[in-house]
Amino acid sequence: MKKTFLLILFLCCTFMNAQVTFEKGYFISNNGKRTECLIRNLDWKDNPTDFRYKIDPNDKDYITETIANVSEFGIGNTITFKRAKVKIDRSTDDLSKISQTGKPVWEESTLFLRVLVTGEASLYSYREANLFRYFYETKEVPLEQLVYLRYIETQNENASKNLKENNYYKQQLNLNVRSSNTTENDIKNLSYTKSDLTKYFIKFNNISPDTETTKASADGEKNIFHIKITPGISLISLSMDSKGLPYRNIKLDNKTNFKIGLEAEYILPFNKNKWSVFLNPTYQKYKNQKSYSLPGLFPTSPLEEHEVDVEYSGIQIPMGIRHYLFLDKNSKFFINAGFTFDAGKSKVVYDKDRVSESTAGSNLAFGFGYNFKDKFGIEARLNTKKDLMAEYSDLAANYGSVDFIFSYTVF
Repeated sequence: MKKTFLLILFLCCTFMNAQVTFEKGYFISNNGKRTECLIRNLDWKDNPTDFRYKIDPNDKDYITETIANVSEFGIGNTITFKRAKVKIDRSTDDLSKISQTGKPVWEESTLFLRVLVTGEASLYSYREANLFRYFYETKEVPLEQLVYLRYIETQNENASKNLKENNYYKQQLNLNVRSSNTTENDIKNLSYTKSDLTKYFIKFNNISPDTETTKASADGEKNIFHIKITPGISLISLSMDSKGLPYRNIKLDNKTNFKIGLEAEYILPFNKNKWSVFLNPTYQKYKNQKSYSLPGLFPTSPLEEHEVDVEYSGIQIPMGIRHYLFLDKNSKFFINAGFTFDAGKSKVVYDKDRVSESTAGSNLAFGFGYNFKDKFGIEARLNTKKDLMAEYSDLAANYGSVDFIFSYTVF
C-alpha cells in the first residue's frame, strides 16, 4: 500500500511539472511598443496587477511585468486586460460595514480591467475577492463605473432597517447605451452580473453571438455540471487489532472487490475550468474469512484453532476537489483529494459466536487519473485506512484500499 501511495505521488508531481502554462500572447508597453510573447495563463479569478512571460518557449526563466509599465496585455482571443485610471466604489455587502447612505464612495485607482465586449459601447469588469465592478465607455462617455450598491435604509430610530439597492447603472445605460436594438424592458430586467451585462452590450452593438468578442467575454463564464457512472475495482487490505485479546490480532488476506457508483462534478467557473468539486457515492460489499492457529496457554499445549469472519456493506461518499492538467483539446490528467463519509454497517464474528457489529469510520482519499474528450476516464485512488469497528474502543478493523475507477460521463 505504501509503494502504491508513493507511485501516485510521483506521477502527480510528474504530470504537474509537465503541464504547459505559457500561451501565445502580447503586451503593449507605455511607449506603445507591442511585444509578442508567451504569457503564463492563470485565467485570473481576481484582476491581476502583474503577469509573467517568456519570449522563447525554451527559456527556463520567466520575466515579470507590472501594471506600472504595461498599458495592455492579452492571451489569444480569449483574455485581454487594459490599464485604466478610474474612480471605483468599493462599498461592501458586509452588513457590519454596509453603506447607510446608498451613495458610492469613490477612490481613484489604476487597474487592469478585463475586456468583455468591444464596440460602439465597450464593457469591462473588475474583480477583487468578493468585490465585482463593471465599467463602460462610449464615443461620447469616457470610461466610468456602472454604479450598483446595496445599503441599509433606516426611517427613524425605532423603525426596522431595510436592505435597499442603488441601481443607478440602469439610468446610465438608459441615457448612454440605448439603441433601436434595445428596449426599456431590457434595462429594467437587467441584473448587475457579467452574464446579463455582456448580453446587453452585445445586443446594443449588434454583435453576432459567434464573433470572437462574444467568445472572449463568455470564456470562463459557464458553470459546467457533469453526471458520471463510476464502476471500479478495489484492492482491499484488512487487519484486526484488539487491546485485550491477542487471538483477535490477525491480518486477513488481501481481496479484490467490485464497486459501482455515480459521480456529480461541478466545474468551477475560473482558472480555465481547471478546478472542480465532486461527490461520488459508491456502493460496495466486502466479505472475507480467515482460519488460523495460535499457541495455547502453555508451551506444551496444542495449537488452538480460530476463525474470523468479516462482513461490510454500505455506501461510501467521497467528496472533494479536483485539479485538471490539460494536455490538448481531448486529453487531460487530473489529481484529486477528498474526505469520505461512510453510510455502512460492519460485522465481525470470531469463532462463530463472538459477534461485533458497528458503523464504519471515515477516511481520506487521494487519486490521479486521465480523462478523454470529457467522456471517458480512469482513476487510481488511494483510500487511507478507516475503522470498520468505529463504535468499539477495544477492537479495530483497519480497512484500506486502492481503487481503480472507470468513468463514463452521461452528460
